[in-house]
Amino acid sequence: MSRTPTSLRTVRAIDWFITFLVGVAALSLAVALSVGLLMLGGSPTLRSSLPEVMSFSLAIWCLSVMVVGSVAALPCALFFWLAQRFTWRHVAIYLVCGALSALPTIPLVMQLDPDFYTDPAEEQVSPSTLERCWPLAPLFGASGALLGAIFWWRSGRHLR
Repeated sequence: MSRTPTSLRTVRAIDWFITFLVGVAALSLAVALSVGLLMLGGSPTLRSSLPEVMSFSLAIWCLSVMVVGSVAALPCALFFWLAQRFTWRHVAIYLVCGALSALPTIPLVMQLDPDFYTDPAEEQVSPSTLERCWPLAPLFGASGALLGAIFWWRSGRHLR
């Protein structure tokens, strides 16, 4: 019985969708856990603040999955269509496109909690949106590139 090698299997639309959701959920979980750990690190009493931090981290995780998932869906859908249309299999294309598709989410995420992302030294001068977003670009770009690598590993390398 001949079996089709996994490198030549057909990629279905559901593969793209599930990979997108899993990647967004995993990256949002990492953000929520890091915010929770930062909050616990600044807490004088660990036991009394643990339930509050856990519920706040869960809320951040749910909100970031919805926000990042909905904002990044359109650029990712366009990229997936292009990748399937032109059978892009090289990992560098996925890294660059993942990083570029994550950048439009920065202003929206900053609008959720503007005080969390502001530098007190910059409050005297009202910086433009681009100047405020620039320090977060490496973090969001790296997250998008990681998501692009996950997409390549899960389905992009199998395109034919």
